[in-house]
Amino acid sequence: MTLGRLVGLLAGHQFLSGQELAAKLGVTRAAVWKQVETLRSMGYEIEAYPRQGYRLLSRPDKLYPWEVAQGLETRFFGRTIEYYDELPSTNQRAKELMASCPEGTVVLAESQIAGRGRLGRKWFSPPGTGIWMSLILKPQLPPTQLSKLTLVAAVALSQAIYDQLNVRPLVKWPNDLYWNGRKLSGILTELAGEMGRLESVILGVGLNVNQKPADFPAEIREQAASLWMIKERPVDRKALLRHYLEVLEAEYFQALNNGFDGVLEYCRQYSYTLGRHVTVTNGAQTFSGTAVAIDGDGGLIIDQDGQHRKVIAGDVNLTNQN
Repeated sequence: MTLGRLVGLLAGHQFLSGQELAAKLGVTRAAVWKQVETLRSMGYEIEAYPRQGYRLLSRPDKLYPWEVAQGLETRFFGRTIEYYDELPSTNQRAKELMASCPEGTVVLAESQIAGRGRLGRKWFSPPGTGIWMSLILKPQLPPTQLSKLTLVAAVALSQAIYDQLNVRPLVKWPNDLYWNGRKLSGILTELAGEMGRLESVILGVGLNVNQKPADFPAEIREQAASLWMIKERPVDRKALLRHYLEVLEAEYFQALNNGFDGVLEYCRQYSYTLGRHVTVTNGAQTFSGTAVAIDGDGGLIIDQDGQHRKVIAGDVNLTNQN
């Protein structure tokens, strides 16, 4: 018997006797009672009365695999979920799993104690407030396409948020989402491969969902945003994650089968970068200019004193944010 099956049976909010549940699950009534107690310890509110049985009153705000999977309409993404209350990093755990797990495996954590952004920066991942996840992909693409996969993830997240909340975050090339000048989400893509092919890609996504301004450390409080701050109400993390996996899977296979034109056009239309003065750091090299285009390869075109320079990878900082 799985906890998810028991939650599913209790989800109708009517009383079910221990005998009924035991018969449906193929276990003893004692086993039902033990699993009910386990669910209670995990935050489920379940009432029980003699001769009436058990009834589910409320669910916790937790990204348990069976909660995310309920109603999930994907073929691959999220069909295997590893869930942790706390991890150092979901990307690190996904790396450990990628050789043995199928494409679409998701690693979820309620908090990360060593969450990372690009260039080794820390990512603030407090318990129960955001979506901290990593997705294992096996796209069999040339490594030059890695930057486009990052854009696919960003576009799908922007679209999923719009679908759920009627809010459309802008894409800051190549891997962030912004709202009103504040950072809402970051994406960290890491790869493994041989002989010129991407064999596995770890797509790490951090999304601030239900933090209030005071929840952020002082050093990032003026730069960070959350969906709670935008909507001024709690946001259902489970529903949003479920929809994101659906949109991301559709965008991913659309890009693999038909190219990245649609993703790139979205990035151009809903860009937080184009038209702004930026400073680019690529290794030991630093230069500034105006971001003028995203080309067909997903590269950012910088106008530097009338000369165009193409950036495939690097740290891009906006220097004229309002």
